[in-house]
Amino acid sequence: MIYQEKFELSPDNQSYFSMQFDIVVTGFRDDEDERHVRFLKDLKDFDGKIYCFDVCEEAEKFHYRRHNADGSEAVSENNKSLIPDLEKLLRSENFEGARICVDITAIKQSLLFLLTKILLKSIKPSHLFAAYTEPLEYKKKKMDIGDTEEFDLYNKIIGSSKGVPGFYKAKGSKRILLVASMGFDSQRLQTIYESLKPQELIPIVGFPSFVPGWNLTAIKMNYRVLKESNSYDLLESCEAASPFGIYDMLKEIYHRKSEEFDIYICPLGSRPHVLGTALFATDYFPSVFLIYDHAVEKKFRSQDVLRVNIYHLSKFIR
Repeated sequence: MIYQEKFELSPDNQSYFSMQFDIVVTGFRDDEDERHVRFLKDLKDFDGKIYCFDVCEEAEKFHYRRHNADGSEAVSENNKSLIPDLEKLLRSENFEGARICVDITAIKQSLLFLLTKILLKSIKPSHLFAAYTEPLEYKKKKMDIGDTEEFDLYNKIIGSSKGVPGFYKAKGSKRILLVASMGFDSQRLQTIYESLKPQELIPIVGFPSFVPGWNLTAIKMNYRVLKESNSYDLLESCEAASPFGIYDMLKEIYHRKSEEFDIYICPLGSRPHVLGTALFATDYFPSVFLIYDHAVEKKFRSQDVLRVNIYHLSKFIR
């Protein structure tokens, strides 16, 4: 089946998309966070169910809130085990065979990885979409002498030693290739690179980026690890807003490199790149390793909205 994969949500098509979803899944954020609320705010005619999910910093427990689009029949539960309770919940709440849209704007990455795997491999909705609200600007730090970070994005980094729920895998015996989409933080990729000690690094930068120049910022913030790993010549670019583009790129790298290397994939870039990585890792696990450092994001990381994209992911349901 050939169909359009990416749409920009607009006043002209919001009524159509409002009728395409039975369930919308989103993250927990303050309602004052404009990007978090924008998708549902623009989906004016949606009258299905909304599920808000959050996960603890250690990615072991989750809690959720369910309510109708008008706010009625609100139900919430806390301290559920991510494995196996998330899959049990989705089954009991009739996600199987439903038309589902996951708003990835504020949902935590460690939850998004497992949720993607469960939906594609176990629950299998009839149709699956994702939505993402692009930022116009990220909040910058007040720079002091000696500071290296330009942006104020995270409260702390838990680290990558805990693994990714649903993607735990024993270490292989081949040489290690690290494939990493780069973000704006100068320490995250550097720390993972030094811990993993790969023989080769393929960095991926989001280009075209949401805002012109952000790709150059990502390269600048990761200058040290790019230099240390001699990986400038291996730098790949992929549209920051495209989960499909990075999926195809990872697939090409896998088929080219998997006989020689154990391939570790580390998504530190844009949320659409995280989604594309989750789709790829779901399809190719356990042949690839998924590594993530469980960054704890600040509540208000960005300001103003560029656009809202909707992605049609039904072709990935196997």
